[in-house]
Amino acid sequence: MKILMVSDTHGNNEALDLLKNTYPNMDLYLHLGDSESDEFSIFPFRSVKGNCDHFGDFRDYLVIPTPMGNLFAQHKPIPNSQLLRQYNVKIFAYGHTHVRKYSKESGIIVINPGAISFARDQYDYSYALVSIEKDKLDVEFHTLTELISKEK
Repeated sequence: MKILMVSDTHGNNEALDLLKNTYPNMDLYLHLGDSESDEFSIFPFRSVKGNCDHFGDFRDYLVIPTPMGNLFAQHKPIPNSQLLRQYNVKIFAYGHTHVRKYSKESGIIVINPGAISFARDQYDYSYALVSIEKDKLDVEFHTLTELISKEK
């Protein structure tokens, strides 16, 4: 399963268009909140509700089956441990901090793709490509700057 994961675009829908055109064959386009847009404007991205999302009908979290097990997506970095147990979560994805992260904590893989807008680390315009198999998960972090320089 191939996932293009973004967060915190804060109205930069042009970046989402560039990404979906660059990666047309993903199994899932996942937005981890703060799009500041509605679900039609960011399609085909599925999104959770961020603290700056006042448009659209986004849920607080999504549970997505993957070959490795359930992926739990929400905007805020602190998951509800009861929900993680209830859904037998193997992968937790979030946004909000505007900082990339890929780690394993208490047996759960944790991913934050960073931020398309207003990064709080050195990786402006950051996103992640996630590949999930039954026994293997790979995360590649990239930036829109890399994409634009390849096009020139």
